Amino acid sequence: MALRTLERGVDRESFEQSVFSVARAYGFTSQPATLSRKNLSDIPDDLDKDAALLIALSGSVGAVTATTQVWATAKKSGGGVIVFAAASPKVSIAQAFVVKAALSTAESAGIKNPRVLVSSVGDVESRKRYLRELGNFFKKCGKELPETVLEHAVRDPDGAAMLLIDAKHELVPSLPRTIDYLSESSRKIMLETISLFERLGIEYDLEPRLPCTPDVNRELVFAIEGEDRKGNTVCVARGGRFDPEVKKGAVCQEFVGISVTVPEAIDGRRAKNAPLPACFVVHVGEAAKFKAFTLLDSLWRAQVSLGQALLAETISEQMAQAQESQAKYVAIIGQREALDDTVIIKNASTQLQETIAVDKLILKMSRIRA
Repeated sequence: MALRTLERGVDRESFEQSVFSVARAYGFTSQPATLSRKNLSDIPDDLDKDAALLIALSGSVGAVTATTQVWATAKKSGGGVIVFAAASPKVSIAQAFVVKAALSTAESAGIKNPRVLVSSVGDVESRKRYLRELGNFFKKCGKELPETVLEHAVRDPDGAAMLLIDAKHELVPSLPRTIDYLSESSRKIMLETISLFERLGIEYDLEPRLPCTPDVNRELVFAIEGEDRKGNTVCVARGGRFDPEVKKGAVCQEFVGISVTVPEAIDGRRAKNAPLPACFVVHVGEAAKFKAFTLLDSLWRAQVSLGQALLAETISEQMAQAQESQAKYVAIIGQREALDDTVIIKNASTQLQETIAVDKLILKMSRIRA
């Protein structure tokens, strides 16, 4: 299993410790929920496991007025599942935290060359356009399709399309693609997401026929693929944006989330024992926010215990959270630092501060024991 190597010594994190480090680095600081079969009792039976877990987690959040990050663990045969979600994701960068946390978790689990796959099923208008075109496809190509597929298409056209894809039928290239029938609003959301990923350095591939749950997914669909220890290409994570009205009897707001399959069961109760942050990252301004986001990955790879509040609206709110976290150092990135590739590092105990290059910050922080 691939684990990050410490610069400050020969110690190595356990996989469980690595998951907790990832969660906190990307803003999932609350105690993780533990999802069981009981949590899934109100979820429609026809939903796949990944979507059901995400909806169960979202339903436990309740009504929120600001972007709220939550995460959970669940047991699975031979391992476990880690679920990351952001409820009411009014801040677009929130979905980047969800995806990046999943990527880092997959990497910690030993997945090599993980990559994000992105698609879109659009809104209600987009959905109507796509289904109309999919129906036309089945009528036009009926004589060339297996009878079982045609029978399936009457009650579940999406499922019939997936049957063709799974069978690698010769007509798959002719199947309609959801991204070709997006409304203007949905097209804008997808382009903004792609632009966000590019700005944050999140590598992605467009996958027009990414599997989804049509009655649940809205707009964006994500997945993460990579190579397992045997060199096989595997899909280790699935998610996207979800409809808030799926779970019966619960207040579910719009949310974005992704579930990651891991080789070990994680005990969420142990998150309470995670070390205090050695470094708390703070930003001033939009450009600095993006710079700070990319810094998180470098610090995490150096196995620095992290804290941050990049979704906070004001610097005072961020500094208050930094103080509450009891971090030893606060790394501040402003507009000038974002341009100069520097950071202001402040000692929380002495209040002394200095401006240093980002690479020196990473080296300095990697030598500090939390």
